Amino acid sequence: MRRLFKSVSQLCPARGENYIMTLSPEEVSGLLRDVRESLGLTRGVHPVIEEVYEHGDGSVHVIVGDRAEKSQCLGPGGRVAAELAARVERRMTFYSRTELAARDTRLRLTLRRTEELKPIVSEKQRAVLRLLQRAVGAETLYPRVETTSVETERWNINARTGLAFSGGTDSCASALVLRRLGLSVDLLTVALGEEFLNQDDLNAIQELAEALGLPHTFVDGDTEVHQDIAERAKAALVHPCGQCHEATYEALKRYAVQQGYDVLFTGELLPTGRQAIVVDGSLMVVHFPAALAMSKFKTETECAMAGVSPLTRPLGCRLIGSVLNTTWKMLGPTLFRVLRELEAGVLTTGTALTQLKDIVKHAQREAGRG
Repeated sequence: MRRLFKSVSQLCPARGENYIMTLSPEEVSGLLRDVRESLGLTRGVHPVIEEVYEHGDGSVHVIVGDRAEKSQCLGPGGRVAAELAARVERRMTFYSRTELAARDTRLRLTLRRTEELKPIVSEKQRAVLRLLQRAVGAETLYPRVETTSVETERWNINARTGLAFSGGTDSCASALVLRRLGLSVDLLTVALGEEFLNQDDLNAIQELAEALGLPHTFVDGDTEVHQDIAERAKAALVHPCGQCHEATYEALKRYAVQQGYDVLFTGELLPTGRQAIVVDGSLMVVHFPAALAMSKFKTETECAMAGVSPLTRPLGCRLIGSVLNTTWKMLGPTLFRVLRELEAGVLTTGTALTQLKDIVKHAQREAGRG
């Protein structure tokens, strides 16, 4: 296998520089041609490599024209991209201009929403909006500039802020970015009951919060509501995810208002653009990764670069893991949750396919036990 460079250490400066360009588009194009030919991939037109950016963390970011060009760079099952990364000994990510354009649109819509809200929110909430605008501005430079290297002006923000914290990838990444922005944020976890989170889960969430170095509180949920959802799900009368999410969200908002929080952040990825920021009475809710148009890949990368290992649970929840079966009432909505994230560009096709396979296999196992 031909290697383009001797070692990563010779190429990458200390973390903090925006980008370096030791790899030219022409070099990547030539290497791509070699890899595709070595794998016997001759179908289609050789893609045009438009831009190449190398970040201080050793990652390489390549921009091509559209989805079809990107597909040529990835190859079947991602084999081409994997071989390219092995040859240059660095992580390699490909972007199409069409997906970057969609992301830029979402970021502009987030900025529009911040301007809409400034006249009607409190001064403390306006300070958070200004910080959010700065963070969105940094994201518009990505992948050309490494967002973690952008100096963010730190205001003295006195707003009381909380973050809905499950211990999963998206809430962990949100905590990391908010901390990096200099915002003091409390981690809030709704204790849903044994059907959803057992004591081991609660202990693991507490340990993760301590590792992040942020204050953490368990918030009492509505036990009767969540128990009712669990019982109806076990009887296959309802798919629990939508109702559980709504009940959890309401419990967090109620607690935040009672405790005098100005802003509640969540780790949701889907309500992007203007939908990412909502004012509910005295409380401003910011779906943080959605406001920054982050993908699952981006939140996973944030955690990996910080050395944080988010919690993993089968299908993300103990209840859905126990009630999922092959009946369409249970299986259909679970599959749809993955498909809508794929449609939104939050998941890559490879990640979505893996999740869909896991769901179907789990459902088949549960059906076999029945």
